[in-house]
Amino acid sequence: MEKFHWKECTISKRKKRQYFLNKKYIIGLELPSDMSFLRKIYDGSLEKRKASNIEKDAVEAYSKGHVYVKLGYYEQAIDSYIKAEELWNSLGDLLSAREMEEEASEAYVRAVETWFDRSFVLYKTGRCEEALQLIDSTLERQANNPEIFCSKALILFEKGDYENALKCLDDALNLDAGDSGAWCYKGNVLCKVDRYDEALEAYDRSIHLSNPLEFRFPRFAWISRSPSSQIKSDSAQAWYCKGIALFELERYEEARDAFGNSLQIEPGFEEAKKLWSLCSKKA
Repeated sequence: MEKFHWKECTISKRKKRQYFLNKKYIIGLELPSDMSFLRKIYDGSLEKRKASNIEKDAVEAYSKGHVYVKLGYYEQAIDSYIKAEELWNSLGDLLSAREMEEEASEAYVRAVETWFDRSFVLYKTGRCEEALQLIDSTLERQANNPEIFCSKALILFEKGDYENALKCLDDALNLDAGDSGAWCYKGNVLCKVDRYDEALEAYDRSIHLSNPLEFRFPRFAWISRSPSSQIKSDSAQAWYCKGIALFELERYEEARDAFGNSLQIEPGFEEAKKLWSLCSKKA
């Protein structure tokens, strides 16, 4: 039983309410019911403030991680993501102790999300094995997230493990067959294993599904045959990649048309311009 400190509360007729053990410790004290109620409110208010501060610090650390990534400060980004993970887990523990299981679960999910972001930074710094371990840990918790499968495919692609990269992309497409970005990535991987007919079909699916306002490549999952560093919000990349596949098959007229379609969407796409000119000469 908890010790009671008299400084916390003043009660009349103290001796009537005390029970001593070995003349040293207070082992029992009956608090007035109204005061017990006030204590619960006070404690609840403190915990609410503590939870709010933890959440604020977690969001701040997570946001700093993104800023560091954009600036190219990768080690600082990793530290920020680790700090955010620790804070989200701390918040989850606090909420769970208050039997707020739904809110606690949400905090734990946010903690897991930091693994995914950290895996991208590890990949960018050439630490592919560590990145794969984090992605696999993330998939254990979020097995229904196609974006994570696409990102795992990226790392496997960079390692030259094309067959397993294809399996990951198939898993992603089984979860979301309408993901035009994943179809484009699949086309790129299929080209690497000389399965050009299947690759062209994948690019066509990507183009068919894409919408200039809705087309979205999964975050940090860029298996590109294009020198462009930007993630486009349309099908310009899919047309460009299809053009490369047709060029490698020496189908120059079709390749020129594909590059032309890419340029209609993105007129400033310099590499597409160069290849369009080259195909025009060869056609």
